[in-house]
Amino acid sequence: MSHSVADKVAVPLPTRATRANRQTRRSRGYRRLVPSAMLVGAVGVVAPQTMMTAPAAATTPAAATAARVATGYNLADSAGGVYSFGAAPALGGTQSEMTSPVVGIAPDSTGKGYWVATANGGVFSFGDAKFYGSLGGVTLKAPIVGIVATNDGAGYYLVGADGGVFTFGDAVFHGSAGALTLAAPIVGLSVTATGAGYYLVGADGGVFTFGDAAFAGTLSSTFGGPSPDGPAVGIAADPTGPGYLIATAQGAILSYGGAPFYGSPSLSGVTPAAPLVSVTYAPDGSGYWAVGADGGIFAFNSSMTSGTGSSSTLVTTGHAGFFGSVPSVIGVAGLTNPDNVVGIAPTL
Repeated sequence: MSHSVADKVAVPLPTRATRANRQTRRSRGYRRLVPSAMLVGAVGVVAPQTMMTAPAAATTPAAATAARVATGYNLADSAGGVYSFGAAPALGGTQSEMTSPVVGIAPDSTGKGYWVATANGGVFSFGDAKFYGSLGGVTLKAPIVGIVATNDGAGYYLVGADGGVFTFGDAVFHGSAGALTLAAPIVGLSVTATGAGYYLVGADGGVFTFGDAAFAGTLSSTFGGPSPDGPAVGIAADPTGPGYLIATAQGAILSYGGAPFYGSPSLSGVTPAAPLVSVTYAPDGSGYWAVGADGGIFAFNSSMTSGTGSSSTLVTTGHAGFFGSVPSVIGVAGLTNPDNVVGIAPTL
């Protein structure tokens, strides 16, 4: 069953695509399904601000017209497979060079490439994505849990479960939580709209701010204790201003600091078939995607009322398009259940 607030597009059967060039740690692989953006600073301590408006009441941010619109997305799983939907490029995965589980995927700025990161700090570049370095051969205190591209796509961050932040390309280091004693492991990083800071979030929903990232609250400040909707799994900075979203494993998405909120699986009365693993804004902030470990995609978008009276209709105005999900095509394609999906890379 597909998980979305948008209509599903057709997805052809899978094909294979290989890559011979293995320079700069590029790897050969295949695309499983074919067409159809973190090291010392003080932790913020201002009062929490939470917004949970209904999806129908949300409006498109003012900067929406300036940003590009996603035309597809790639999903990466822990075994190195990459699933492609919409106009996402068929560039392969890391199966042929796997020495550590994949933990994340990040898009480059051209829409024709992406990076895949592994728990041991390896980085694999595909298509137009340039290789800026990795932690291969470096002894880490804790495994890497994610990769995030800089806003201009000319670099990336790796973040460890201990709060360590590693910068490559034009990524700027603003501090880390690596020297702190954490109450829970870090599970995600997100870069601010300006690119001059970033947020880290722990599994307990604690938020650490660096650079120009402004602290606006945590899960414990919202619930007065542990989240009733499971641990935090990711954070998404508002790409048009201050604030951020935190997603939890059982389907809650909470907004802090005025970040646009358009809905969540739990608020819609939907229980995800598998735990959520990440949340990602569309580039203009007019929508976002939540991703399940089974490859389910939940797309939430801004909307507006068109017409008046009995003829009025709710029109989606957001740009987090739904292009397909693994559950919606896996049976049609004759595939077995995938390894855990770990992240999404929108194609712009």
